[in-house]
Amino acid sequence: MKNLPNTTSMSPSPTMIDTNNNNNSKAPAMTSDEKGGPPSSPPHTRTAQQILQEYQVDPSSGLSNDRAAQLLAQYGPNQLKPPETPSAWKIFLQQVTSAMNLVLIAAVAVSFAIHDWIAAGVVGALVILNVSVGFTQEWKAERVLASLASVGSPVATVLRHDPKSTSSTRVGQSRIVEGKAKSVPSIDVVPGDIILVKIGDVVPADARIIPGFLSNLECDEALLTGESMPVSKIADPIDQADCPVGDRTNMIYSGSQVTKGRARCVVTMTGMHTELGKIAKALESKEGTKEEGWKLLVHRLKAGLGLADSTPLQITLNKLAYWLLLGAIILAITVVSSTGYTNMPNSIATYAVASAVSLIPESLTAVTSLTLAVACRELAARNAYVRRMDAVETLGGVHNICSDKTGTITLGRMVVKKIWIPVKSAFLSRTVPGQRSDYDTTTGEMYSVESGTDPFYPRGTIRVVRPDASDPNNEMDSDDEDDVTAHNIVRIESLEPGFQEFVHSAALNNMATIHRGGRKKATDGAGNEKTGENESENAGWEANGDPTEIALQVFAHKAGRGKPHLTAARRGNAVHALGRIVSRASANVQTQNLARQSDHQLNRVHTAQSDNDTLPMIDGHYEMLVEHPFDSTIKRMSTVWKFIPENANDDGGDYDLVVYVKGAVERILDRCTHIGLGENKIPLTEEGKDEIIERMDTLAAEGLRVLCLAGKYISNASKEEVKSIPRDEIENNCCFLGLAGIYDPPRPESHGAVMDALRAGIVVRMLTGDHAATAASIARSVGILNDTHGPLAVMTGQEFDALTDEQVDAIPELPVVLSRCSPETKTRMVDALHRRGQKTVMTGDGVNDSPALKRADVGVAMGLNGSDVAKGASDIVLADDNFSTIVRAIRKGRSVFQNLSKFLVYLLSGNVAEVVVLMIGLAFRRDGVAVYPVAPVAALWINTISAGPPALALGIEPTAHDTMDIGPESFQSIFTASWYMDTIGYGIFMGAQTLANFVIVQYGRHNGAADIHPRCNDHMVGLQEGCEVVFQARGTAFATLQIILMVHAITCKNLNRSIFHMNLRDNTLLLWSAGCLALVTFPILYIPEVHHRVFQIDGISWHWGLVFGQLVLYLVVAEMYKMGKRAYYRRRAAKTINPVKEMEKRTGKKLHVAYTMDV
Repeated sequence: MKNLPNTTSMSPSPTMIDTNNNNNSKAPAMTSDEKGGPPSSPPHTRTAQQILQEYQVDPSSGLSNDRAAQLLAQYGPNQLKPPETPSAWKIFLQQVTSAMNLVLIAAVAVSFAIHDWIAAGVVGALVILNVSVGFTQEWKAERVLASLASVGSPVATVLRHDPKSTSSTRVGQSRIVEGKAKSVPSIDVVPGDIILVKIGDVVPADARIIPGFLSNLECDEALLTGESMPVSKIADPIDQADCPVGDRTNMIYSGSQVTKGRARCVVTMTGMHTELGKIAKALESKEGTKEEGWKLLVHRLKAGLGLADSTPLQITLNKLAYWLLLGAIILAITVVSSTGYTNMPNSIATYAVASAVSLIPESLTAVTSLTLAVACRELAARNAYVRRMDAVETLGGVHNICSDKTGTITLGRMVVKKIWIPVKSAFLSRTVPGQRSDYDTTTGEMYSVESGTDPFYPRGTIRVVRPDASDPNNEMDSDDEDDVTAHNIVRIESLEPGFQEFVHSAALNNMATIHRGGRKKATDGAGNEKTGENESENAGWEANGDPTEIALQVFAHKAGRGKPHLTAARRGNAVHALGRIVSRASANVQTQNLARQSDHQLNRVHTAQSDNDTLPMIDGHYEMLVEHPFDSTIKRMSTVWKFIPENANDDGGDYDLVVYVKGAVERILDRCTHIGLGENKIPLTEEGKDEIIERMDTLAAEGLRVLCLAGKYISNASKEEVKSIPRDEIENNCCFLGLAGIYDPPRPESHGAVMDALRAGIVVRMLTGDHAATAASIARSVGILNDTHGPLAVMTGQEFDALTDEQVDAIPELPVVLSRCSPETKTRMVDALHRRGQKTVMTGDGVNDSPALKRADVGVAMGLNGSDVAKGASDIVLADDNFSTIVRAIRKGRSVFQNLSKFLVYLLSGNVAEVVVLMIGLAFRRDGVAVYPVAPVAALWINTISAGPPALALGIEPTAHDTMDIGPESFQSIFTASWYMDTIGYGIFMGAQTLANFVIVQYGRHNGAADIHPRCNDHMVGLQEGCEVVFQARGTAFATLQIILMVHAITCKNLNRSIFHMNLRDNTLLLWSAGCLALVTFPILYIPEVHHRVFQIDGISWHWGLVFGQLVLYLVVAEMYKMGKRAYYRRRAAKTINPVKEMEKRTGKKLHVAYTMDV
């Protein structure tokens, strides 16, 4: 390989020479107080020689073995702090000590104290169920590895020497001990080490590149910066101290991968002080509080009680548990106080416990955990794997989605989007052989290249962009977008010669390859392999090489001129289905062989028009003579090709050699003298260069990375000497061929997902490490950015970081596009949103996203292209890396929020009804002793067995179609005024109905207090004399409350819609649970011993008329109540801005409403 520096012949600088035969005996001149910390100024701002002097190390010998051991002991191993392993005991204790379980444990203790064994057993079993369900789900989530150690290099190549070695070189009066390259574990790399990196290596530590030892080095830093393209490295210092990591091109960073070239570097940071280590530290930090003094103490107390520094759902449930505990204590005290504290019977303690327990929804914790678990399974079936169950409910109330660009909104692969050729017309008549268009740089012809979900798929339509297409992003919005017969489609059988020469340059001056991927086993929905004829399916297309060259190669295949088709030798009289090669010398060659029509051995990839007219064959193939690889210093590459005719009668000497060059536009234009390779080529004037630069700026403004392609012919007589011709001469006096605009395209579904989010009142923000123009272009194309946004809608990370928190808070609307972001920038954005009282989702796939993923309300990592670090820091992992899956998850989160509200109304309204019955029941007394209208066991039955299954069914209610038509403000708190009205209103009314039936039986049909006996409260003794009426009244009350609660569960299916307009069949679990539990009422009432001893009730007869009469009354009142609510909401909706209509007004477009998740 020519023109590469010799990495072993450089003489060390005299300032680095050790005159004591141990040039590493002194400690590095570090000025930081922190062990292993950074030096006085960032290493990227200083020369490499200054850093080498600071560490007193020579680039040719490296550290001595002894000095390396000393530094390793001083700075510690080069590794990140490993994540804490999950503790089963810790998770178990968290579950046991949750607020609701503590309340239930207290109830168990009191029940044991008063010898109420049944109540103690039932509530104790519920505690065990709650702890078991919660522990199982949390343990599964915690076992997902947050493996920071998986990012990094297992081994490193360093330069070390033995001071006692006899192998040395003298410089003046000093002796330089020669270093030897050796592989060491990456954890043994220390500051000052000289590391050698080459293509394929993973960088072991942060290091400064040394001049004279750099050869075309490029590194993939996507994990740190989010950029999809490898970064070309330099050795010169950079003046700007606070530039983003991605712009520090004289540094290499731990965890990045070398994609091209080689270099020798001096290590500046190791372990937790690397950029990767900074991210690890950020992952450990938590969002702090600004409270001081007594407010800080209150905050810490609330955190200890689970009312702060926890998830919104957990805080909500803990608050509810504490309020219910307070209410239960008040109820117990009220019951005991009703006796006047004199002559208190033994049954009053049971009554007090029954009243207290009736207020506590014992099944709440289990139902909540199971509801979230079911939602997690449903999301997993839709490629969203939930690591923290509470995150599902939090998703419903987010105001923002802060998303990375590369690989999340975009495909993460480069494709060609636009081609500009300096010709006057893209279409010529086929009837005139050899016709070519005139060259013109004033307008030229712009082509757009179609790309699908698989960016490597070598098939797609190429169209000529109409001159009247005003919007560069919408040039194909016409009705013939999908019409392969449209007049603007480029036909591969009749390519304009100037365009064909451009395609040949893209294909041949290219080292990338594309091929079909392996075949994967076809599976069914359950993951089982299918068998039969079609048991496997194609896994798509794969590519190898530089991302830019892959994009050009795929484009060449779409144009029918892929490299394999141009370089493969023909076998026999084979026909290659390509047009004849355009060459200046080929016009002298006879074309009698064009009539041969046998099949080509290569399996040609068909394009959208490949099945049209039969194409003439190509009568030969290309063979490469010279390759000058891409050099980052001159920013271009070139290859030389000769054409070998297939027909032995053709003289290959009649074909000129062709040189193809590509690279940065300015660098290539400086090497060009003409425009076009044809006989009608024209000189390239300064005016023409300005027009080309103007066209480049137009493409760059669309967020495209612009490459320039050029070529020239040289005499075939030079083929023997071409390898010895200097590169500068080969790449001089070229002919400009055209420009290629390359970019990382948005996912096809990203635009629709963004529109769905906007419709739901959610702001989508793009935070990326890419450049501002690229980020803004992608944001505009998917709908994140539009003309209504102000000038601060797009900012760079440096601009945002330069603002103080007060200045950020003063911005009316935070930017929707942040480019060149550092990890700190993303974290600051999350904090800024939190200060505005807004919740946010943060999506990402790289290590650089991890701190913000952890700080956000919900962190979402990409499963296919995401790092283990990002997955470990996230709450949800997407298996398909699909941005639209985020919107699906948000929709499901909103559904979970609504379902939580429904079953809480159901559970707590039932508790309110029981409390009403028991508290007012204190008035039913004789001789100072009150009898309870509903026995304690009956209350527990209703509170647990009867309430649990319907509540769970309500928790898995299908998602409503209008869930995404409501703003996020409706999903912030469950305990709204409407919720309190529903819970208390339904509860009091059902309790009143139950009491009414008890009173009718006890006082209306019989003798009231005369039929009440204190012995009627005695438990497990059966029906005693004088208690017949009380037992029948209790039976009527129990049946009334039990059956009305089952109908109430169906009513709670939709708290606003009429029960007669609900789709009851979409939740069969609710129907089955309500129906079966209603039928269970009959055996409880009539099974001997069970009804007398356990439930303290008796069978009823004519009383059923009262029960079903109250049921009809409940339905009538519930329907009237819902009717009033609907009228209220209609009036309020008329005054509220519809998010869909508002967005249509802002964008001037009719939004297509497409639901993102099936119900």
